[in-house]
Amino acid sequence: MIETDHLLDLIMGFACNVECDYCTMTREMRSRNLTSKDVANALREGARLGLGAVSFGGGEPTIRKDLVPLVALARDLGYRRIKIQSNGLMYAYPDFVDRLLRAGANQFNISVMGRDRAMYRSIMGEERHFDLVVEGIGQLVRRDARIVADVIMKSDTWARLPDTIGTFAELGVEHFVLWLVSLTDRNRDNPDSLVPISTMRPGIYAAFETGRRRGIEVLSRHVPVCMLPDFPQHIWDVHQDHVLIVTPGTTFWLRDSRITANTFVAKCDGCAARETCLGVRRDYLDRYGDGEVEPIAAQ
Repeated sequence: MIETDHLLDLIMGFACNVECDYCTMTREMRSRNLTSKDVANALREGARLGLGAVSFGGGEPTIRKDLVPLVALARDLGYRRIKIQSNGLMYAYPDFVDRLLRAGANQFNISVMGRDRAMYRSIMGEERHFDLVVEGIGQLVRRDARIVADVIMKSDTWARLPDTIGTFAELGVEHFVLWLVSLTDRNRDNPDSLVPISTMRPGIYAAFETGRRRGIEVLSRHVPVCMLPDFPQHIWDVHQDHVLIVTPGTTFWLRDSRITANTFVAKCDGCAARETCLGVRRDYLDRYGDGEVEPIAAQ
């Protein structure tokens, strides 16, 4: 199963080596980055607070020259789970993968754009990015590294979810998380990228079925159980998320973030799943309202 823990989520900065079409980071944001000292101080504070896991994210953390020594510092401070959140391009270089593993990285989350080169060209900009990700996954699989594929759900990907999961499962990935595209910051001007759950439901259900047939894990985030009522076991349990986020300029708990599912509407009060539900994301409600929220009756 995908492991959960009290997590320090380090958004080391917003600089990146690509510009995906759904990215929320503006050009101005890309110039804002934490220094090595900032990250080291955050790691020490997280350890003092008793956080057992850390995620190095961005932007794109693998383009930073200080990533490997900072991963080693996290290991030395006692973090048990050390995750890298990446687009996966740099994992095509075996020496870089080996250095991360020796430093203590033990989970590699890769943002997956689609099942083939054409989807990568459309979303990430170049077909060769698909080839680099495939090669990187191969490098990680050969080293028996733990891989989690984060799959974006948006207008041009949701119908291909089963194919995307099948493609990467064939490469050796055994854990998948479906993420709903966000209408914040730069992507606020692209509202059609966010599709109603009722429209995407067949693709999401087919993705869950693909995982079941293959014996691999496929979970969904940002979607409440009432919108995916036939597969409640595939909903990520938000109550396991004890995440402190550190970014350039601010620090906050994930439960308070505008990009997580943490909002309830009046209809939620009578729902049998109210105490365990993650709620609805605010940008989703702003776009589509609460018409898809259907309280679950008590058994």
